[in-house]
Amino acid sequence: MTDGLDQALASAGVSLLQADASLTVYRGGAPSPTPDPPYVVVRTTVDRPSDDPDNALNGRSGVWVARWFCYCVGGGPGATPEDAEVAAIAVAQRVRTQLLDVRPVIAGLSCGPIRWEQSTPPQIPDELTGVPIREAIEIFRLRATN
Repeated sequence: MTDGLDQALASAGVSLLQADASLTVYRGGAPSPTPDPPYVVVRTTVDRPSDDPDNALNGRSGVWVARWFCYCVGGGPGATPEDAEVAAIAVAQRVRTQLLDVRPVIAGLSCGPIRWEQSTPPQIPDELTGVPIREAIEIFRLRATN
């Protein structure tokens, strides 16, 4: 039986993004056929770092690190490459507004604030749809302890 904390951490970031009703959020991947931008695809990892100084003296892990990889997609039919880049940056800004410095409340955990870890400039994604789009990747991190 699991404690459900990994899933609660993963869902916390997605829920914060979905709270912006005008931001289209897809968890795990975009549906097929690929929708027109703008939207964000969110993929999540949850780690339990074994060498963290906040782990218990008895050797039990007491630290979680969640990361949300946000693929911020802009552009669409009729967009120029410049329009697509500006739109991807706008999606990234909305994602940042929803996540950065927020301290989620998760039963059983003490959560720090969500921090911005890394970003990439807007680029053409690997999967081209024939529509001018750009994708900026924003990575956010949350550290929590029990």
